[in-house]
Amino acid sequence: MIALIKLGGSIVTFKDKPLAFNAPAVEGISRMLKTIDDIQMIVVHGGGSFGHYYSVIYDMHSKPAEYSKEGVSKVRCSMVDLNNRIINIMFEQGLRPYPIHASSFIGEGKVAIGNRVEELYNISKDGLIPVTYGDVMHYQGNLYYILSGDEIMSILAEHLRGRVSIALFTLAVDGIYKDMQSRELIRELRYASDASMDDVSMDVTGGMRRKVREGFKIASLGIDVWFVNGTYPERVADVLRGNHTIGTMIRGNRVGSEMIA
Repeated sequence: MIALIKLGGSIVTFKDKPLAFNAPAVEGISRMLKTIDDIQMIVVHGGGSFGHYYSVIYDMHSKPAEYSKEGVSKVRCSMVDLNNRIINIMFEQGLRPYPIHASSFIGEGKVAIGNRVEELYNISKDGLIPVTYGDVMHYQGNLYYILSGDEIMSILAEHLRGRVSIALFTLAVDGIYKDMQSRELIRELRYASDASMDDVSMDVTGGMRRKVREGFKIASLGIDVWFVNGTYPERVADVLRGNHTIGTMIRGNRVGSEMIA
């Protein structure tokens, strides 16, 4: 069985500061992952103040369109930079990351390439950790689009269904809140309409709304989904070890994603 782990853009970067890498947070999570034995992992990370920063500047979105070629290049280069920083820290902390771009397993037309997803699974069986990330992707012709790391999570879960033990999203908050003013945490999310969808404005991939939507997609496959605060690495470890922790869970086989517009 394999765990899918999403390192949110709000964890790997400081989202309110352009091109600001959050090395301490990545170090903390990497150290904690090193203590987890006998669990295969695939890691997906977001763009935060790297890819999203340029996506906003060049008005690029998840809908395929003929975007600025300079913008396409800027987003791609910034994400390669961010990915390199993350995998270097993972390696320094004793992990064995295997960076791989999403275009290696998602082809034109936003269609997953099944045998390439299987390759990621096989690589993880060898003790390596495939690390992929949201980025600008070629759609077809002269069209490009922004693919979120959250969507990659559900794509991987769909193609590896029956072999994914847990899907874990790390956030910069404790989980999904019922109300952002009171910060009332939802321990188990049963319906998308129960959750607050407030998020930072610069996130062009849909922010919390996207995470919850993809979370329900994954849960519909029979996989438990967790949202935890990545600034507390021990909570990440608790989820992977099957222990109770502070966070929000969507229980496997839940429905409700259709309630998110």
